[in-house]
Amino acid sequence: MKTGKFMISLTGALLLAGGSGTFTNTHGAGMSLVSIATAATATRGSYSSAPVIKSQPASQSVSTGTSVTFSVIAYGAATLNYQWRKGGVNISGATSSTYSIASAVASNAGSYDVVVTNSKGSATSTAATLSVTQTSTGTMTTDTVATAQAFYNTLSSTQQSTILKTWSLDTARKWSNLPSGFVARNGVAWSELSTAQKAAAQTLIAAAVGSTGATLFTGLQMADNYLNSIGGGGSYGEGTYYISFHGTPSTSTFWMLQVTGHHLTYNVTFNGSYKSATPMFLAIEPKASFAYGGTTYDPMSVQRVAVANMGAALTGYTSAKMSGTYSDVVFGANGTGGIDGTCPRAYSSKAGLGIPYANLSSTHQALVQEVIKSYVNTQAADMASELLTAYLSDTALSTTYVAYSGSGTVTTKGDYFRIDGPRVWIEFSVQSGVIVKNDIHYHTIWRDKAADYSGLCGQS
Repeated sequence: MKTGKFMISLTGALLLAGGSGTFTNTHGAGMSLVSIATAATATRGSYSSAPVIKSQPASQSVSTGTSVTFSVIAYGAATLNYQWRKGGVNISGATSSTYSIASAVASNAGSYDVVVTNSKGSATSTAATLSVTQTSTGTMTTDTVATAQAFYNTLSSTQQSTILKTWSLDTARKWSNLPSGFVARNGVAWSELSTAQKAAAQTLIAAAVGSTGATLFTGLQMADNYLNSIGGGGSYGEGTYYISFHGTPSTSTFWMLQVTGHHLTYNVTFNGSYKSATPMFLAIEPKASFAYGGTTYDPMSVQRVAVANMGAALTGYTSAKMSGTYSDVVFGANGTGGIDGTCPRAYSSKAGLGIPYANLSSTHQALVQEVIKSYVNTQAADMASELLTAYLSDTALSTTYVAYSGSGTVTTKGDYFRIDGPRVWIEFSVQSGVIVKNDIHYHTIWRDKAADYSGLCGQS
């Protein structure tokens, strides 16, 4: 070993002097000094420059519960620093040349890259996509599939052919904020169902979105009945809500349940890359409580109160107020023909307005979280739990913005609120009444930039 060390040092000295020859040690001949010089020059160049990525992270497709590791090989001057990102957002603590997920779940799916930096500059890897297929279906999925099949079996052959759609994003996006008399919907109308079929449909909806979501659905149907009763006409009423399956209900393959009508649309997906309940459109007229059929309803009270509380807090922050005015939600059903015309990639043009969540007091941060929960908790427990974990993580909230326009109340036409996180997007718009004259009503939207339609919208 001593001889080897001496010869290496001697070689270096010869190279500096412009010498040539052959490197040898006790094991025999090695590279020529010229070859060593060439290799040394290449290596010296690699380690005296800004980072150069030699091996990119690879895309992976795994089942839930599988471990995942992304890795990168980079060269450059001095110490290299690494920062892994998901969807362009830094992952806390992911600062080595590898990033590992011990047990992948649906919410881990997405696009990953790493930024490598040193004193000379930086380099960003190509993005690697992680796809996660759910293998543990959970109570929500198994119950929804069972109740979907039970409901399907109550239908006539004509109804069955109407309710079952081959998956297509273009078809899935045919929901609207207008009554179905103005914009056609997918599936079978509530008015076309018998009493027994309606009961089976209600059981299905409760399995898919939980008791809170099912109650919300009924409340919005009753709101349309109320509008019909005060002169709204046949475009309004519980019968104008529709149910459709996009793909065959299954515990293992992708499909979506769509429940849609005038002021409520559920798009709940199963067995996709993400657990997803978005886009979800939620609106109400009349704006608050009303009586119909001897019962008093107030379907959007939780969301209305949560947004009102947040709005009162935001008026104390100058930077929270946006300069523009908003007559409706930005990312609702604004496409050609009054259908959903938006995909997640379009959000970048509107993102980052208002005040960073991190700049709010802890008390006011809690109010923002309550607004997010008021939408997510309209879903079944296992769906809501996973989404809230994603939306309310420290990493997500560190890049979340909150904004308002108008007076900061929920009582004046033109008032508008927005929560804009790395994934979650919620808008709340106060508009003029349509059937209830000289009053206001609300349009709101909850979308997920990564997971709308289980991530199948805008993935390019």
